[in-house]
Amino acid sequence: MIAAAAIAIFLARPDPARATQVRIPLTIDYIALREALKRNLFTAPGGRAQLWNGIDDCQFLYAENPEFSRATAGGPATVKLETANSLGLGVSMGSQCLNAIQWSGIVEALGVPYIAPGLQLKFHFTDLNLYDSAHQKTQLASQGFDLIKSYLIPQLDDFSYDLKPAVQQLGAMVSDSIAPEAAGRVHAAIASLAAEPNIDALDDGIRVTLVMTIPDVPTPTAIPGAAASPSPTPAELKAFQDTLDQWDAFLVFSIKQLGDAVGDQPFREQLLQILLDSRYRLVQALNNPPAAAGPDPVRILFLDEWHQLHDAVRAAARRGMLGAHALEFMSFISAGDALFALDQAAPALGMRISAADLRRLAHIMAPGAPGDPLQFNYREDRDLKKLFAVPEPPASRHPIEEEDVPPSAPGASPSSGGASTPAADASPGSSLPLPSPGPGASRRASRQIARLAPLLLRMLSVLSPREAAAAQQDKDDEPAMLPRLQDVADRLYRLVVTEDNAQTYRRDMGLLLDLSAERQLGESAVDAGDSPTYMTLVRSAAWQESCWRQFVMAQAGIRWLESATGDIGLMQVNKHVWRGFYDIDRLKWDVLYNAGAGCEILARMMRYASAQPKFDPVPVAGHLARSAYAAYNGGPGACNRWRRREPPALKRIDSSFWDKYRAVQDGTPIDILTCARSWGHPSAN
Repeated sequence: MIAAAAIAIFLARPDPARATQVRIPLTIDYIALREALKRNLFTAPGGRAQLWNGIDDCQFLYAENPEFSRATAGGPATVKLETANSLGLGVSMGSQCLNAIQWSGIVEALGVPYIAPGLQLKFHFTDLNLYDSAHQKTQLASQGFDLIKSYLIPQLDDFSYDLKPAVQQLGAMVSDSIAPEAAGRVHAAIASLAAEPNIDALDDGIRVTLVMTIPDVPTPTAIPGAAASPSPTPAELKAFQDTLDQWDAFLVFSIKQLGDAVGDQPFREQLLQILLDSRYRLVQALNNPPAAAGPDPVRILFLDEWHQLHDAVRAAARRGMLGAHALEFMSFISAGDALFALDQAAPALGMRISAADLRRLAHIMAPGAPGDPLQFNYREDRDLKKLFAVPEPPASRHPIEEEDVPPSAPGASPSSGGASTPAADASPGSSLPLPSPGPGASRRASRQIARLAPLLLRMLSVLSPREAAAAQQDKDDEPAMLPRLQDVADRLYRLVVTEDNAQTYRRDMGLLLDLSAERQLGESAVDAGDSPTYMTLVRSAAWQESCWRQFVMAQAGIRWLESATGDIGLMQVNKHVWRGFYDIDRLKWDVLYNAGAGCEILARMMRYASAQPKFDPVPVAGHLARSAYAAYNGGPGACNRWRRREPPALKRIDSSFWDKYRAVQDGTPIDILTCARSWGHPSAN
């Protein structure tokens, strides 16, 4: 609610050792005013305001569909309220009405807002104009005009928007988020809030200026010889992670409430992008805990993502999408704006956003919602998956085993599926060359084939004729694809690549990736013309992310591959980013499930990349793949980072992926063992 309060506080704050007055611009959105007016006056069936009823049903005056806006005439503080009105002045004759006056049209009332005692925002309406349905000025008999003026204007003048609950709510929210020594200062500042008489009507709302007095803040005394801790303590690290977890749970709760109430698909996609971008940044924050003297990444994350959510909700409200929940959602946004504004005043007030603050915000949005809105766990959230249409990846035949189940023998031959025996003369760990495309074919021709039809070349390079025929059958017969995928997953069950099995392992893993990508193409909205790009993207992304590995040897035996930031398995699906969307245990132990999840995410990121502004006059498939991978690695907002001047670490990642993409496109097979030895070093991978 307190828009730009932080700017006002920082600009107005002088010497921190002295009390000062801060002017805070407060904007009450016209949508919030409209919803409050509807709750107050438009309470009859059908959302009508029943303004007057005569002696029978032939005499009536009602209004509906109110809309506030800024008036173009009448001065900078004038607002306009338009309502659809119907008036009848008739005489009942049996079952019919003989109407002396019957009128339907639009009533425009012009008024000036003012602050009444007790922080009440009220209006004084004077001018009244009548329009027909085409918004052309119309005339009405004086009796009818006087009736509208006599019954509509007083009720509009009686309406008030109470600012006290917002201020009290703000005081309650900050009560649990401040240190004891700062509590008095914060509450004194909130209690000092008063409104100036000058009010402006803006394009999106009414701006009231509040004045807050910030009491004396003692200047801290430096301790000689004291130095800031170079790194956070374990307790500080845990508190830091708990704070990020609470924010993520709060954001999920808020987005689910909004998404459930608004069925508009573009709005839901916008909410999902906000959630994913927040989570990608959350992972970065977890990997880079705050230094004692550095900026607070939690505050930066909170503010940036809140602003995105604020803009999305306001835009949806303007399009009339919030329905019956509009007032709660707009109040939620208003209270959050106020809370975040005061949080930015923390250097003067000594407060921080707390879990209690977030809970109170959540209850403003959904006062009757059961459970704790900050509940955090890694379980699948069926409601979240349904809201964003995230499909269930295919699963292998094996149940999720405990870690002490004996692993597959490192050098074991494939156990099922009729796979061909590895070539006896393949050197351990070497890159296997592609079979010759045929007598007389040049390498240049084979590369052209690879670029035009990478899927065909891939099938020739990794499948026997029988397997290629089966794969084509799977493409034609979708129900047959799952058993085929499960057969390949059986051969890769808890299998670690070694020098002895590298050839068969690479063939089976390539087949798993290809079939998983084919299956995803049949289920997703990837454009048919982008299918070859997508197939190449899946292989090269798996190469970049894991060197085509799901399992590795650890001291205790076989373990799933996991990075320091929580990226799991073959496709390195991050457990923080995709919390609630996928089964974490299956991501760890089921290579088929992991491949399916990664393929779904890549398809989603490709759609995000396709929707970006067009940089290339003619679409370039490789550029689409680069943008999709950048989003896979850094979130939807990172789609085009490779086009800009990147930090060196990100440039190495994107350049490394691009090298692998072109290698796959040219038919160059992955050397898994060499890649694995350098895994974790982006410049080498």
